[in-house]
Amino acid sequence: MAETILEVRNLKKYFKTPHGALHAVDGVSFTLEAGRTLGVVGESGCGKSTLGRVVLRLLEATEGSIVFDGTDILRCSGREMRALRRQMQMIFQDPYESINPRMSVGELIAEPLIVNRICKGAEMDRKILELMDTVGLASRLINAYPHELDGGRRQRIGIARALAVSPKFIVCDEPVSALDVSIQAQILNLMQDLQEEAGFTYLFISHNLSVVKHISDDIMVMYLGQVVEKAPKADLFREPLHPYTRALLEAIPIPKLSSRNRQREILQGEIKSPIEPPEECRFAGRCRYATEACRKGVPPLREVRPGHFVACIRAEEGSL
Repeated sequence: MAETILEVRNLKKYFKTPHGALHAVDGVSFTLEAGRTLGVVGESGCGKSTLGRVVLRLLEATEGSIVFDGTDILRCSGREMRALRRQMQMIFQDPYESINPRMSVGELIAEPLIVNRICKGAEMDRKILELMDTVGLASRLINAYPHELDGGRRQRIGIARALAVSPKFIVCDEPVSALDVSIQAQILNLMQDLQEEAGFTYLFISHNLSVVKHISDDIMVMYLGQVVEKAPKADLFREPLHPYTRALLEAIPIPKLSSRNRQREILQGEIKSPIEPPEECRFAGRCRYATEACRKGVPPLREVRPGHFVACIRAEEGSL
């Protein structure tokens, strides 16, 4: 059995607003084994990017625990966190916003090496070229600037910066959503190759279920700050149990040449406000199967099949 590298329990992140607390992440729990990829999906505003930042303590949690490699990082001091950050890195959605446009490719990749005092001089030059080769950047680009490169190459810089400190765990916050489809495939294949070679563990955040299916071992579906379903990807795509998950899957486009014919389930109703939400199923207002029982408390995330968790009181009903 693989070692558990990350254990998150009852994690909450609330933001203060003039109208009350915004529940961006509200009671999320999961575990992640070393060398595996957990995909996190959901609509914009569901809290998946906030979850990634809180897990790395880029945002401070309101409540809960985050145990990384045996250490509860929420109890760590600033000095202890600086040491831990070498093992926990992030790849951002827009590489052009996460890197300094006044720095060259070589300088950008060197920055984490300098900050963490990993190497210097000739050894640093060798390390930079090695990282560029690892992520597929030609050495001739070492003095190029971000504006001179396309989106795929800029994202490769972001990956090289994350790899520079030899981390164990990487949060990937929609790393391919801003790229063309052909470039997306290149970056995803690169990340999978790196995982096989170095044993990286990924928390892969995306709104694109097709991308998540390609790279993930397990998938966690979020809705308004809460986890509504979590399962191995094969189980989730073969038989989703939560109505929201099914709606997401039915929204995946089918090519016109396909012989498949299906009736799409279009979600109705308004999305509830995440500010001081009521104690009920947050999807009830958009769910065609909702009953009064769904409005009498937040449904717990429970294991209805081996490894398959769902937060729906009617999950076992065959009519759903």
